[in-house]
Formats: sequence, structure tokens, C-alpha cells
Amino acid sequence: MPPAVKWSAWSTGWLWIWGTVLGQCLGYNSEQQRVEFLQPPGQNHLQASYVELRPSQGCSPGYYRENNGLYAGRCVPCNCNGHSNRCQDGSGICINCQHNTAGEHCEHCKEGHYGNAVHGPCRVCPCPHTNSFATGCVVNGGHVRCACKPGYTGTQCERCAPGYFGNPQKFGGSCQPCNCNSNGQLGICDPLTGDCINQEPKDSSPAEECDDCDSCVMTLLNDLATMSEELRLVKSQLQGLSASAGALEQIRHIETQAKDLRNQVLSYRSAISNHGSKMDGLQKELGNLNHEFEALQEKAQINSRKAQSLYNNVDRTIQNAKELDMKIKNVIRNVHILLRQISGTDREGNRLPLGDFSRELAESERMLREMRNRNFGKHLREAEAERREAQLLLNRIRSWLGSHQMESNGLVKNIRNALSDYEAKLHDLRAMLQEAAAQTKQATGLNHENEQALGAIKRQMKEINSLQSEFTKYLATADSSLLQTNNMLKLMDKSQKEYEKLAASLNGARQELSDKVRELSRSSIKAPLVGEAEKHAQSLQELAKQLEEIKRNASGDELVRRAVDAATAYENILNAIKAAEDAANKATSASESALKTVIKENLPKKAKTLSSASDELLNEAKITQKTLQQEINPALNSLQQTLNIVSIQKELIDTNLTTLRNDLRGIQRGDIDSMISEAKSKVKKANDITSEVLDGLNPIQTDVRRIKDTYGSTHSEDFSKALTDANNSVKRLTKNLPDLLSKIESINQQLLPLGNISDNVDRIRELIQQARDAANKVAVPMRFNGKSGVEVRLPSDLEDLKGYTSLSLFLQRPDSRENEGTEDMFVMYLGNKDVSKDYIGMAVVNGRLTCVYNLGDKEAELQVDQILTESETQEAVMDRVKFQRIYQFARLNYTKEATSSKPKAPQFHDMESGNLNTLLNLDPENVVFYVGGHPPDFKLPSRLRFPPYKGCIELDDLNENVLSLYNFKTTFNLNTTEVEPCRRRKEESDKNYFEGTGYARIPTQPNAPFPTFSQTIQTTVDRGLLFFAENQDHFISLNVEDGNLLVRYKLNSGQPKEKGIRDTINNGRDHTVLIKIGKAQKLMRINVNSQNIIIEGEIFDFNTYYLGGIPIAIRERFNISTPAFRGCMKNLKKTSGVVRLNDTVGVTKKCSEDWKLVRSASFSRGGQLSFTNLDSPLPDHFQASFGFQTFQPNGVLIHHQTRTSSLQVTLEDGHIELSTREDSNPIFKSPQTYIDGMLHYVSVISDNSGLRLLIDDQLLRRNKGLPKFPNAPQSLRLGGSYFEGCISNVFVHRLLESPEVLDFASKSTKREASLGGCSLNKPPFLMLFRDSARYNKAKTFNINQLIQDAPMTLPRSMEVRQEVKMCSPPPTAQASPGALQFGDSPTSHVLFKLPQELWNARSKFAVDMLTTSSRGLLFHSGTKNSFMALYLSKGHLVFALGAEGKKLRLKSRAKYNNGKWHTVVFGQDGGKGHLAVDGLTAQQGSLPGNSTINTIAQVYLGSPLLGKPKSLPQRSFVGCLKNFQLDFKPLDSPSSSFGVLPCMDGSLEKGIYFSQGGGHIVLANPVLLGPEFKLAFSIRPRSLTGILIHLGSQLGPHLSVYMEAGKVTASANIGAGGALTSVTPKQSLCDGQWHSVAVTIKHHILHLELDSDNSYTAGQFTFTPNSTHGPLYIGGVPANLKTLMIPVWRSFFGCLKNIQVNHIPVFVTKATEVQGSVHLNGCPDH
Repeated sequence: MPPAVKWSAWSTGWLWIWGTVLGQCLGYNSEQQRVEFLQPPGQNHLQASYVELRPSQGCSPGYYRENNGLYAGRCVPCNCNGHSNRCQDGSGICINCQHNTAGEHCEHCKEGHYGNAVHGPCRVCPCPHTNSFATGCVVNGGHVRCACKPGYTGTQCERCAPGYFGNPQKFGGSCQPCNCNSNGQLGICDPLTGDCINQEPKDSSPAEECDDCDSCVMTLLNDLATMSEELRLVKSQLQGLSASAGALEQIRHIETQAKDLRNQVLSYRSAISNHGSKMDGLQKELGNLNHEFEALQEKAQINSRKAQSLYNNVDRTIQNAKELDMKIKNVIRNVHILLRQISGTDREGNRLPLGDFSRELAESERMLREMRNRNFGKHLREAEAERREAQLLLNRIRSWLGSHQMESNGLVKNIRNALSDYEAKLHDLRAMLQEAAAQTKQATGLNHENEQALGAIKRQMKEINSLQSEFTKYLATADSSLLQTNNMLKLMDKSQKEYEKLAASLNGARQELSDKVRELSRSSIKAPLVGEAEKHAQSLQELAKQLEEIKRNASGDELVRRAVDAATAYENILNAIKAAEDAANKATSASESALKTVIKENLPKKAKTLSSASDELLNEAKITQKTLQQEINPALNSLQQTLNIVSIQKELIDTNLTTLRNDLRGIQRGDIDSMISEAKSKVKKANDITSEVLDGLNPIQTDVRRIKDTYGSTHSEDFSKALTDANNSVKRLTKNLPDLLSKIESINQQLLPLGNISDNVDRIRELIQQARDAANKVAVPMRFNGKSGVEVRLPSDLEDLKGYTSLSLFLQRPDSRENEGTEDMFVMYLGNKDVSKDYIGMAVVNGRLTCVYNLGDKEAELQVDQILTESETQEAVMDRVKFQRIYQFARLNYTKEATSSKPKAPQFHDMESGNLNTLLNLDPENVVFYVGGHPPDFKLPSRLRFPPYKGCIELDDLNENVLSLYNFKTTFNLNTTEVEPCRRRKEESDKNYFEGTGYARIPTQPNAPFPTFSQTIQTTVDRGLLFFAENQDHFISLNVEDGNLLVRYKLNSGQPKEKGIRDTINNGRDHTVLIKIGKAQKLMRINVNSQNIIIEGEIFDFNTYYLGGIPIAIRERFNISTPAFRGCMKNLKKTSGVVRLNDTVGVTKKCSEDWKLVRSASFSRGGQLSFTNLDSPLPDHFQASFGFQTFQPNGVLIHHQTRTSSLQVTLEDGHIELSTREDSNPIFKSPQTYIDGMLHYVSVISDNSGLRLLIDDQLLRRNKGLPKFPNAPQSLRLGGSYFEGCISNVFVHRLLESPEVLDFASKSTKREASLGGCSLNKPPFLMLFRDSARYNKAKTFNINQLIQDAPMTLPRSMEVRQEVKMCSPPPTAQASPGALQFGDSPTSHVLFKLPQELWNARSKFAVDMLTTSSRGLLFHSGTKNSFMALYLSKGHLVFALGAEGKKLRLKSRAKYNNGKWHTVVFGQDGGKGHLAVDGLTAQQGSLPGNSTINTIAQVYLGSPLLGKPKSLPQRSFVGCLKNFQLDFKPLDSPSSSFGVLPCMDGSLEKGIYFSQGGGHIVLANPVLLGPEFKLAFSIRPRSLTGILIHLGSQLGPHLSVYMEAGKVTASANIGAGGALTSVTPKQSLCDGQWHSVAVTIKHHILHLELDSDNSYTAGQFTFTPNSTHGPLYIGGVPANLKTLMIPVWRSFFGCLKNIQVNHIPVFVTKATEVQGSVHLNGCPDH
């Protein structure tokens, strides 16, 4: 055998031997072990080519193969905490965890179990019993708190949740979903049986009256509801028992025992109460014993686990020894086999390679001898000894554990028995106490109900008595009105008779004159005279017809009826406050526009001119009459008739002018243009009549002269007599006619206020403003507990905050005992909901106040160096903070301990933001003002992200207007009625600040002989109303006009008069105004600064007067244009003493330090405001900023000048131009125009970077700046040339002064300019555009536009951004024309405000209805006390009327909820009601007691939010309505709607329908976007572009799924990385079929599936342990999220269903918010 072969065989053999030994030692089996070697060419199969050393497929039980480390492939023990003996190779993850455990290492309890899997067992959660219906639970002593699965509720999941039924407490029981809706959504059913429950209110009696429940009744109802559920559970358990005789006997026995037990409990109740303290002690001892027992049990368990571990180690050692012995035997056997193979003694002979094996054999024998000589006995004895010791230790531990366990078991048994006894006794005692408490509550509730019923009866009796007295007054008023009408009719009858006599005499005179003219005239002149006479006769006949018409109008019953009805016209419309306020705003703006138009066109002056011209014409006619009387000729009679016609026409002209004035005074609606046109036509008609009369007089006068020359004095006596009779008749008629017309005018004036609802609307708006002012006047600090906060209501004018913001507030921090060491707190945030935009915020950082503001470019921060004051909250000492921002500059005024008796000196801090922007742009739709805290879904900016405030905060003012925390929109974790406010020291002040927006109403004694009124005023404005009193059409108004005092008054029927004093009173100093009235002397004296104004005349009585302003109704009635007073008043006195201002609007009980600041001015054309000797500007930095409003295209805005340079900003054709003295051409010219009347801001900035012009923060730049300014005073001029408008918030950067807004009241001279406020006149041509967004903010819409669901045309700007592809709508999916769907919301409704011409006591409504609902409200109008309604009750239509406590119900005989269209006609005629369905009259009836329904102003289809009687259904019906009509006139333009969608024809299937109008759903429960996430849903689109689902917020992790031109895309942005994947379907999604979409995130892979197509991509997602849940948006996203980095912003259009998140269905019925046109109740069937 060659040596190489020998060496190879020897090496192979030993490798095989040692491989076998090593594998067995490492835990591998001996079979199939081989180590591969390369075989040289030419070797046969006898020469082994490899030796196997291959481990088996698995390690021994309890081990796994390790793939990492130095010894990769070895078996290491599993770490499964003793709950599994299998684990995965490589990872070590445990497989098939036992003992109710779960996790990678069986380290926690599986779902539905509790305990510590590492140190003890896991037990089933008792939720409620062994039936674990919980995902987990927490057991603390005897208290169990379960986290229930969907469908279960209760502390131990013992009940089914709403929408599920079953009995979880029964063995094998569970909860199943209710199946009560055909569309697959959850309904309401019996929680035990599953029977569907209809939650709509039952029919109630018409006479049923309900009172509000108090807290006691609500507690009783809740207890009864709980008892009802328990009784229902007992009932279900009893129903499952067999009613055998033995069971009944046992129940009787139990009942007897229960009665005995009850008697015993009642007898021992006093003893139990006496032993309460002992029981408490026992309970404490038992608690301690339980704790000790638990500690002992825990120690026992630990020792048991140690013993078990030791026992397992011993067993493992023995097993290892046995395995080692077996392995050694296997080695020996293998060696023998090898030896036999070497010696060739087997049948096959020697299979080893030939060669010299002597050396190898000797070596092998040596190794064998060495192995035999090794003695393992010692190790065996040591192992046996260790095993014996371990067995002994195990026996000792078992015996010790057994003895202790027996003792513990006995002790546990005793304790459990004792606890059971005590628990049973306590349970019985609790049951008895609950029963007694329930009976007590029931008795108290009955007593309370009786008291309420008695009080209600008393109130009704009182109301009936008051109504009776008021009705008596109304009857008396009506009787007097009827008496006046009768007197008027008698006078008219008398006047008619006199006129008939006059007409008869005139007819006779005309006939006689005609005869004489025929005889005396020649043929050439007869025809003209006869024609003239006939014309005059026709004129008289027309006048007779007019008088007859006046008589008929006066004698008709319409005025009388309206006079009677007007007595009851006032109705409580406070439930429609918001709508009424909008209507009042429209009426006010329209009235103001009309008034300005009337003043601009100077209609009163024209009327006066026309009246004076008519008077002159009458005088001229009378002179002519005298001349003709002296000259006797045949034509005098004709001339006299002409003069009479002129006189009558003059009276007609006066009447027309009077009517015109009254109409102008009564203008309060939107038909201003038509009334002005009518007034113009009347004036034109009067001018035409005057011209016609003058033209007619000239030929008559010529003919008279010619006839005189011809006939001389023929028949002079007959003509003179006829002329005298006619003249007397005309005089009598002229005398009586004005009295008659004045009475008619008086009646109309009395009817006008009652017939016009505008006065009531104005009063409602006044009450609203008073309520808001009252909230703002609550100057009390609010206490915050570190979890609470409020959202404060901001003023409506946010434009003023852009350039200038001044916010003042007070802060206090509780002392260290209450504060718990809190140093960092959030204070306030004023800004947009999107925190990346502009805002102002404050926070306390390290105990110091920090102010932060962001103007859109970057944040600026300022921190006070003083620690915020700490004090007790009972008597808080607060620091005052005043933050002022003027463009990009800010100043902070901080006064420490400002509310103490010795405040510290204020400290000032100035800063500049360094922003390129200068304005605080706040979106009115998304602006918020959070103080103290914020809602959980709002994420603060990083510099304000601190815990909520703990302490006291008080708001002071915002831009000179008082602001209070109690004028809030909403609160967060704060109940202001329960939390006691903070108290602080305040200085009393007798000053009252009038903000320039309201007034103070003060009562006074009307019959005082010498009324006296006194007040001291301070003001800086040019115009303002100080004092006003009125009675009917008389008034006295004391005003500030152009800085001087002016009195306007009207004491009689003449025109208003004026008197004034040329003494400036708007200099900010005290001026005392004293008004004294002497009624007997008919004298009024007004004294100001030792100067007097004396007014003579009869002074009228008044019982109320106004200070600082007047209500809108009075302002319009007397045509008062002077604005409200802005300034301070004090020392208010009247005749009876000191005045207390209780009834105020826009008045505050203190004057702030900034009230004298005047930041705005109004300029007439050519007006200027100049400032001289201002401090010199900075040499290297210049800035001038201002805001302006105008409609004029040209004029100077601002002119700045120094000794060597000048700069000017002007308007040229609407464009803004910047020019200087050095440049011949303008430096900048804006590309846009700014003459829209809106507030625009301009800033001119020059520094080292160049020259910048910012217009509303839009930048124009030039690299070259302005020349350096000298160190010399600068001057400034505002306005000039043709500029007409307003300028405000002017700022000029000065060298020696801190940045601050320019005060117009100091260092200024003015010309044609008014300081304070902005009075901007809209040009006449702009009034034609009624839809201007600035002047008409009321939004209306058309139903046809609402229900139109076809593809819409997009603006070009939107088309550029994205191309929207629409699917062709299927025929069955078209919307029913004009039909609306109600019922998606319980209060879905459409509001119609009826025009005044449609208001009628007799109304007939008609509407088409389609529904399958059995209950719900269809129509409602009126209030709780007077209403008209149509609703469904068990499928029947019910028409209800209610008035003055009386009710009428008309119910259809058939049911109409069959899903078909039905036409319903209903209405009322006075107190009669009628109902007809499909042309068949169902029923008619009348209200009891001749009651009537008040005039209808607005009606609702569906269910309104407020104002419904409790006897009506409170929810809207579910169905469709169309063709709504009033008196056969269609009503298709509602004022507003809520929760109404287009109605689809055909059946509906399960799903959500998103209309093309846009909308989305926000789920109430947020969703966690984790490392393993799956989202699945189905879609049937009608548009191929739109957002399907979005999860998350804009800033945090989010996932978006959207369609873009038919392609479905999933986009995820989580942590540091994002990913995007798309699927383009092979077939269009517009096929009308449902398509499934699934998005999965797993192992950093984003996977998208669309039907059978799929796509995926990898992303670097970072999931943090503290990842927060995000909101889930379906169908679209809100406006603040449309800035996401995705190419689609449109909402989804189509149907969507079967939404699942992580395999859990999502129910849209739990949506927290539904926006836009979204149909939750189903999709139209394709």
C-alpha cells in the first residue's frame, strides 16, 4: 500500500472517529454524520471520498441551533420562561407557548388572560366569568377592570354594547350584532333577545305638557335604567329554568326566607350602623392580611419555582450523564467495527487501502489503552452524590412547601369564608340601602314633580291673567282705532258730498259757460275754449275718482284687520337669532346704502325746491286770479277752473312728497332701488305737472286778454257770481282734504312699526350684542388646573390685527405648595390652526415669560428676565403683560406684581423679528385663540409645546377693545360654573369707556319739572353722539362734530335745527356737559366750559335717554348719521341722582391706557393730515408703513420729507407707485390695482440690502437703496390730491424712539379729515353689484344647484393643476330632479326665509315625499308656543297646529311610508287646519278657542336644531322631499341647509356615497399606523381623480391612498423616509363594478393591491415606540390638509364600502364629523 494511501486512510479514520465523538458531545445524533472531502481522480468506491459529520435536522427538545457567534451551528437552550420546549433555529423565538402565554419568549399572557408570565402563571380574565370577552384586564385586589372586545361593555364585559344582543354571563353565551338595518349598518335592538327597537318618540297627547328634568330625576332615570337591565337579565335567566313543582316550592321558600331576611335587616339596621366603624377596622385588618398572604404566596411561588428549576437541573444532569455513557459506548462499538475493518475479519475482507498500518495501528491501540486507563468512576460517584443531594433538597423543599401550602390553604379557606360572609352581608345591606334610597328618590321625585306641576299651574294662571289684561288693552286699542276710522270715514263722506255739490255746480257753470262762449265767441276761437273747458271738467272728474278711491281704501276692512292683527304680530323669534341677525345686517347695510344714495342725490333738497316752486306757482296763480276778478270778461270762469286744478295738483304734489318722505324714512328692506326709482318718477311727474300747468296758463292768459278787448264787461255779474261760488267750494275742499290725508298718514305711521319685523330683528341683534358685551365685561381671572383651557371668541375685524396688534393680560402662578414645581407652561396661542403659518404665542419657560411670534418667514422670541410671580390663588397677585406689535417690530411691557398695592416699575423689551414679511395674516375661517390649554388634536409650535397652564390668567384688552376669557367659544376640561375664579385686588373707577360701537340706555322721570343731566367726557375723535332723547317724531341730539359741540333738535312739525359752540372738546381733557330743561319756561340750556346753548320751544317728555350712541332703529328713523361716541365718561348724573349704567352695548367699566390712541382717519376728497417735527429717521435704515382703504383710483397716500429728500406713495389709476424727488420716473409700480375698498398695507423699507416695497407682503425689490437721511426732523403728510378713503396704522421708524404706531391725535394738523374710525362711501356704480363679498355676506343657494351631481367645469387655474376625468353616469344613478335627501343627521334640515309679500295668515303648503321611515319630522315653522308642523307617526302623516297652549292634530287614515312618491298638501286658515294626501282630503279641524297661528316668517323642511315643542319628533325623517310650494308658488332658494344631500332614484345598497359637491368623513377613533398595518376597502368611482383615504396629520406620520386619472396610488411618509407605489388597472374603473383596494405595510415594504393587480416598494420607515394615533379621513381631507405633498386635492366622487383596518371593520356610524355632501345610509344601485 503506498504511503500516501496509508496516510489518507489513517487521517480519514481518525477524523471520522473524532467527528463522531465531537458530534455526540455537542448534542447531535450519531446517524448520518459525514464530512465531505475532495476525491482525487482514479479512486474507486472503496476508497472513501468523504467522511460525514453532518448534524441532524434539529437539536434536542429545549434547544435550538444558533447561527451567529464564534460557534455557529451549536445548540443552545431555549429561553421560553418554562412555557415551551420548542423554538425556532436561528432566532430562538418560542413555538407553541403553553400555560396561556404568548410572545417571542412566552413572556406575557395571551389575549384574555392576566398575570406575570415570567414569574407566575396566567389566568383567564374574569370578563365576566370564564367566558373571557376581553382583550386584556387589570386585577387589583378584588377589583377587575376589563378591556372589552367589540360588542361588549361593562366593567367586566358582562353586557352587550349598543347595537349587539346576547347574554355574556350565560355559559356559552356571547354578543351578536343587531340586524335591524337593511343596509348592513348596526341598528338598535333588545340587548338580550335581539328584537329591533324603534327609538323614535311615541305619539303623545296633544294636551301633554313636559317640563325639563332636573338632576335628581335624571339620576332616578339612570338608576331605573340600570335596574331594568338587571331585571331583564334575571328574567332571561329565570326563563331558562324549568318550572317544576319542586322549583316553585324552592322559590317560595326562598321568597319566605327573603322576607324574613328583610325583616331581620330592617330590625338590625341600627345595630349595623353602630358597628360600621368596627367593620371598617376589620376590613383594614383583612386588607393587611390579604397583603401578607399575597406576599407569603408570592414567596412560596418563588421558592417553588427555584425548587422546580433545581429539580430540572438535576434531571438534566442525569440525562446528560446517561447520554454521555451511551455516546462512549457508541464510540467503543464504532472503534471495534473499525478494528474489524482493519483486520479484515468480516465477510467483505479488508476494505481499507493497502499500506503499512503498523504505526497507525500502534497509535490507535495506544489511544485505546489510554481511553481504557481513564477512570470515570470518580466523576460518576460525584454525579451520583450530587444527584442524591439534589433529591434530598428537592424532598425537603417539597415537604416544606407541602406543609406551608396546607397551612396557607387552610388560612386561605378561612379567609375566603370570612370574606364571603362579610361580602354577602354587605351585599344584602347594600341592596336594602339601594332600595331605600330608590324609594326616597322616587318620593322626592314625585314631590318635585308635584311642586313643578303646581308652579306650572300658577305660572299659567299668571300668564293667562297677563294675557287677559294685554288682550283687554289690545281690544281697547282696536276700538279706538275703529272709532278713528269711523270718524275718518264720516269726514270723507262729508267731503264727498261737498265735492259732489261742487262738481254739480261746476258742471252747471261749465254748461252755462259753454252756452255763453258759443254765443259770444267767433268760430275761430270757439273750439279751443270748449276744449279747454272739457279738459278742466275731465280733470275734476278724475279728482273725484281719486277721492272715491281714497274713500274705498279707507273704508275697506284691510286696514282695520291689519290694525287688529298687528296687536298680536310680535312673536318670540329668539330661537332664530342667528338668521335674524344676518337679516338685520343685510337690512342695515341696505338701509345705509339707500340713505347714502338719498343724501348723495339730495332728494330732500329737490323736494323742498319743488314744494317752494309749487308755492310760488300758486301765488302767481292767485295774483292772476285777482287780476281776472277785477277784469270782468267771459273767460274768467275758465281761468278760475284752471287755478283750482293748479291748487289741487299742488296738494297732490305735497301729498306725494309727504309719502316720499315717509317711504324714505321707513326704508328697511332690500328693495331700495325700486323705491328710489319710484321716488324719482314721482318727482319727475311733479315737474311735468308743473310744466304742464305753466304751459297751459300762457295761452289762457293770452285768450283772456283778447276776450277782454273784444267783449268788455258783458255778463260781468253772472261770471263774478259763478266764480265766487266755485272759489268757495274749492276752499272748503282744500281745507278738509289735508285733515283727511293727515289722519290716513297717522294710521299708516301707527301700522308701520307693527307690520315690519325689522324692529324686532334689530332688537334681537341688540340683545345678542349685549350678551357678548356682558361676557367681555367679566374682568375676573380664570383658574386653570394644568389640564384645562379655553378658546376665546375673537373680534370679527381681523384685518386691523394685520399691521398692529396690542394684547394685554394678567398672569399668576400658584406658590410652590400648589404648583408642584412646574416651571414650563403654555400660556396662549393666537394664530392659524396650521402652526406653520402666522401666529403670536406665549409660554412660561424656566419660570420666565417667553413671547414668540411668526409672520410666516421665521419665528422671533423674547424672554423676560424676571421670574413670574407666585402667590396664593385665594388672593392672587398678578403680573401684567402687554405685548404690542407694529409690523415686524414688537415691544413687551412687563409689570411685576401689578395688582398688588405696591407694583414694581414696568420693564420694556424691544425686538425685531428679522422677517421679510411685516403682516400677521390670520385666516378668518381657521384662526383660533387658545388660552391656558388647547384641544388634544391641536399640535402647538415647538417653542410653545409645554404642558397646559396652572394658575390664574385674566385677559385685559385686544387693540383697545376689552376682551374677557369668559367670552369663549369652547372650553377644554373646564367647567366655568363649578371652578371658582381667582380673586385679585382691583382699583375702583367711576369711568366708563365707550368703544364707539354701542350706547347706554338710561331711564328717567318723564314728568319732572326741571330735568337735569350731567356728564364729564374725554375724547380724541372728531365725531360722536353724546346725548339723545326722542318722543314720536321729536328729538334732541347732542353731538361732537369736527371736535366741537353741536345740538340738533326737532321740537315741532318743522325741519330739524342746529346750534353749536366753537370750542374744541376732543383734546382728551375733561369737559363737563350740563343739560337743564325748564318745561314751564319752554327753555333748554346746555352748558359746556362756561359756554351756553339756549334752545327755546316746548320741550317734549321722554322716559328714556341715550348716552354715547343710539340703536339702529332710532338712527334710521331720524336719519342720524353721526357715529357712536368713542371716549370716556364719568360723573354721570340725572335728576334723581347718580346714574348707574346697567343697560349698555359696547361700554366698559374702565378706561384703558390706550383709549386716547387714534390710529385711523377718514379723508374727504382733498383732505390732508400733516405731522411736523417728527424725530429724525435712522440714517441707514428707513421704514414707513401704513394701511389704506379707498374706492378712488387716484390720489396721494403718504408724503415723507426731510431737509434734503422726499418720498411719496401715490395711487395712479388704481396702481400703487413709489417715487422720490431724485427720480424722474416712479421707482416701483404695482402690477395690481387696490381700489376695492378693502384694507391694504404698504411698507417702504430701505437698508443695506436695497429698497423694498411690500404691498400686502408682496415684495418689489431694488438693489439700490435710498440715500442716507440727515440727522434732522422729518415731516409726514397723509392724503391729498384726489384721495378719498381711510388711512390707519401708520408707522415711521425714528432714531430716538422705540417702534410704535403713530398717534393721529398728537402733533397733527388736519384739513377735510376726521380722526377716529373709517367712514368709507361706496361709489354709486358699485351699488349695482349686490353680490359683492364685502357688502353682502349672506350666502344663498339654489336647490337645483345643490342636487346637480353631474361633472362640473373647473376654473382654468384648477385645470392647470390637475385634469379631472369623469365617468359617464349610469341611467339609474341620476339624481331625482329637485329632490333632497334628509335623515343622515338627526337635525338635517333646509331653512326658507319667506319674503314679506308671502307672509299671510292663510297659507297652503305642498310638497312631494318619498320615505320608508315610520317616524320623523318633515316640516316645522314657528316656536314652541305657536307652531305648524308635519311629521310621520307609525307611517301615518300627522299635521299639527299649536297656539296659546291649544293644539290640533290631523292624522291620515292610511300609511305612506311605502317608498313611493306622495303629494302632501297642508296649511291653515286662521285657526283652521287641513291635510290632503294625493288629492284625497284626510281630515280638517280647528284650534280650540278660536286661537290663531302667528305670521310665518321662516319654515324648515326636516328638523331644526332648536325651537321644536317636545310633543313633536325631535329627529328628522329619513327620506326625500321635492317640489316644495307655498300658495302654488315654488320655493327653490333656501337660505341655509344642514345634513341634506341629493336624493337618488332607485334602490340603495350598502356603502357610503360621496357626492360631487365634495365631502369627507372623520372617524371618532384614531388609528395607529404601526410597523404591521393593513388597510382594505372597496370602491365604485364616478370620477377617476380624488382622495380615497388619508390616515394621519400633515406633520406626523401619514398614509394617503388616492386616484389620479384612473391610477391608484398609495403614499406613505413615516419617520425619516417615505415611499410611493401605484397600480394602473388594465380596464377602466368606470365599469360600474366594485373594485377592492388593499394597502399593506410590513417589514418596511409598502404593498398596494387593486383587484388582481399589485405593486410594492421598499421604504425607510421609522416607527417610534411612542407613536401616536392619527385621525382617519375617508373620501377627502379638510382644507388645512390640502397642502400635503400629493398631486390630488379633490374629494372622492362615488361609492366606498367594506373599510377594514388591521382586519377590523370600520363603522362609519361612529364618525365624529361628516363634512359636505356625504350619504351614509347607502349607495345608489348601479
